[in-house]
Amino acid sequence: MPRLLSQLPRRVFLVLMLTGSALITAASLVYLDFDTLPPFVVEKLPVRFESLWLASLRVHVASASLSFPLCVLLMTRTIQRRPAWHRRIGRLTGILVLFALVPSGIVLAFDAKGGKPVTVGFLLSAAIVAGCMAHGTLSARRRDFVSHRRAMRHVLGQMSVAVTSRVLILGLDAMGMDPDLVYVLALWAPVLGSAAVAELIFARSAFSKPHPHLERIRREASPLPLLVRVRSAVPLLARLGR
Repeated sequence: MPRLLSQLPRRVFLVLMLTGSALITAASLVYLDFDTLPPFVVEKLPVRFESLWLASLRVHVASASLSFPLCVLLMTRTIQRRPAWHRRIGRLTGILVLFALVPSGIVLAFDAKGGKPVTVGFLLSAAIVAGCMAHGTLSARRRDFVSHRRAMRHVLGQMSVAVTSRVLILGLDAMGMDPDLVYVLALWAPVLGSAAVAELIFARSAFSKPHPHLERIRREASPLPLLVRVRSAVPLLARLGR
């Protein structure tokens, strides 16, 4: 029971992120219609490099619709207990994030609502996602799974901004705040907050008791039991030799 309760916040978070991702994807499918322009696009036009912007929007929507749920899936115990599946899904997610989601997001950031502060916020989030995804991938290849988990928490945290930011926008709009200020607060608060939470989780896990399986592996890898057995065998061998 205590273990179930300790895992409850994590499970609730993953379910909320999956639900938010599904709702955002359903609302964004209109951007993939090449025959009509949705109101958001009409409102944004004209923009610099219009063809690049439209292409980036569609790439961003498509890659986010796939990579965000995959990131959430990779954080589940079910997939983490299956290394082969975790590795395959992780590689696919890394390719989508590094070569589709982040580059298209950078292009869109320069025409974001809210002006330069929002642009800088999006660029910071993109840098965290790209840097941590690359670092996490390399850490996994080195079998440094502590660094891998830390980096992937940051990736998921920044991708969760898509959900938390929209919730904040709705809340701050309902309070009657200035729209430009709303976009700044609704972006920067989740970006910085997600990074802080990811680091707090890492610090908590670093100072907590080792997992029983990890402790067993550490004991099996330690030479101390072998030395104890050897020292215990010395008197016996001496007696047998007399």
